[in-house]
Amino acid sequence: MKRLFIILMAAVPTLASADSYNYLNIVGPTAQSVARTAVKRITFEGGNIVVATTSGTTLTAPLSTLTQLTFSDTALGVGSVGDQQPLALQGESLVVAGHGTLQVYNAGGQLMRQLRVDSTRGELNVSDLPRGIYLARFGRQTLKFIH
Repeated sequence: MKRLFIILMAAVPTLASADSYNYLNIVGPTAQSVARTAVKRITFEGGNIVVATTSGTTLTAPLSTLTQLTFSDTALGVGSVGDQQPLALQGESLVVAGHGTLQVYNAGGQLMRQLRVDSTRGELNVSDLPRGIYLARFGRQTLKFIH
């Protein structure tokens, strides 16, 4: 309970100035982002934070594993819910929209995977990567994710 109070108190100043930011970022074992304009309601139910979106989807994360709740200019982790992104993490796959090269780097900067996308959509399974923090790059977009 003390941990939840500390997290919420740290988020209060951020919530007050949320209008100048584009994403609500929820970080625990994984990082999840929701476009600020897509957030309909935030509730706390059954030990979880529950974010309902304007598109009808719901994002749920256990409070016991929550390490950060912030608003920011950029999305973290899976890309935003409610926004179509050219690069997103969906389950165990990176999904891209458009033409180009998808590159995945580990935290040390080593290229781990690469995929050339010549169609309008590409998908790269990352389930076999070692656990850690990664950066995925596609065109001018970079996505940080935890695997």
